[in-house]
Amino acid sequence: MMPTLFARALLGIVLILVWTGAARSADTAGAVVAISGACFIEAEGKRAPLKLGEPVHVADTVDVPAGAKLKLRMNDGSIVSVASGSQLTITTYTVDADGKRHDVGLSLGQGLMRAIVAPVDHPTTFEVKTAAGAAGVRSTDWFAEAQPGAMVVGVLSGSVSLKSNATGATVTISAGSGASVAAGEDPTPPRVWRRAEFNALIARTEPPAPAPPRRAPRPKRPAEEDSAPTPTPVPQQTPQQTPDPYNPGGGYNPGGGYNPGGGYNPGGSYNPGGSYNPGGSYNPGGGYNPGGGYNPQPGGTYQPPSGSTGGNSGGSETPTVPGRRGY
Repeated sequence: MMPTLFARALLGIVLILVWTGAARSADTAGAVVAISGACFIEAEGKRAPLKLGEPVHVADTVDVPAGAKLKLRMNDGSIVSVASGSQLTITTYTVDADGKRHDVGLSLGQGLMRAIVAPVDHPTTFEVKTAAGAAGVRSTDWFAEAQPGAMVVGVLSGSVSLKSNATGATVTISAGSGASVAAGEDPTPPRVWRRAEFNALIARTEPPAPAPPRRAPRPKRPAEEDSAPTPTPVPQQTPQQTPDPYNPGGGYNPGGGYNPGGGYNPGGSYNPGGSYNPGGSYNPGGGYNPGGGYNPQPGGTYQPPSGSTGGNSGGSETPTVPGRRGY
């Protein structure tokens, strides 16, 4: 009798677990498609970390702590991005067998969310509620933020209806605009938002793109390992001789002066004729002049060193007078 009762009880527990699992599977609302940081899911009184690809269900609360971000793809194709420091509960998500949305209800306890709502061809509801108000759309790209005592809505495309929970007053927010509603008050009139305001909300809700996987280096083939590249020979350059600018003729010139004729010039002075001139003075005629004085005769004749007739022993200039001898 006891084994029978135990078997029946065990079977009942198994059936309950199977039914609960089947019911939870039927209530699947979407799945995690991007995650940054440590995000959590609270379901049936339990809290567990969320992982990429993990499903979320109706009645689940996703908790995105500070420094984390989360992106969900819902069953109807809508994308819901949850910013850091936010809590979002999926209260209702009804989709038919064809994947067409009927009724969606989300409760934003705190923080910021972005919803890119998939278009539909029939009447439906997609509503986000906060403590201060509720916003409903049909198909649009928009933001909803739950601030302390207020709700802020910004619309990128489409239009959103913002309603006050306290007064029931409603405003319609068109694309490129935003509005807010404080607890107990009517919504503010919509105003056009700057692009920087939308960019700030996009940055808060968009998780960073995952880094591409690093490719492992291609292993070398045996032929590549065995064969070494042949070094390129470096051409040898022959040094060029630089001509001596002070002796272009190449003759013997120990004094280092300019000697274009290349003849023997031990004094190193200028001697364009190239003849022997030991004193080194200027001798344009190129004749023999041992005293080194000035010899104006272009013929270069011999002037003896004595001071007698015909000579000039002191080396000074002695003019020659025709018909007379020197005195």
